[in-house]
Amino acid sequence: MSATTNRAERLNVRLSTQAREEITQAAHASGQDLTSFVIGAALDRARRVLLEERILYLSTADAEQLELVLDNPPEPTEFLRRLMRDS
Repeated sequence: MSATTNRAERLNVRLSTQAREEITQAAHASGQDLTSFVIGAALDRARRVLLEERILYLSTADAEQLELVLDNPPEPTEFLRRLMRDS
């Protein structure tokens, strides 16, 4: 995966000398240039955060309740019938 294929945007960051040296060493150790390493690491972290944000965690009781409702949906209200008919 090339994280730097389309370089239309710019992102500037300020960091300590120690942080820069550590990131640079890690980039070299992984065989990447600094830009590719930082972009790849940031994208990996961003995707993990977004994935976690989209996952719904339920207790066993809540999961059972959800399954029950999905398996036995209530009758649609008149409002929903009109909405489905008119759309």
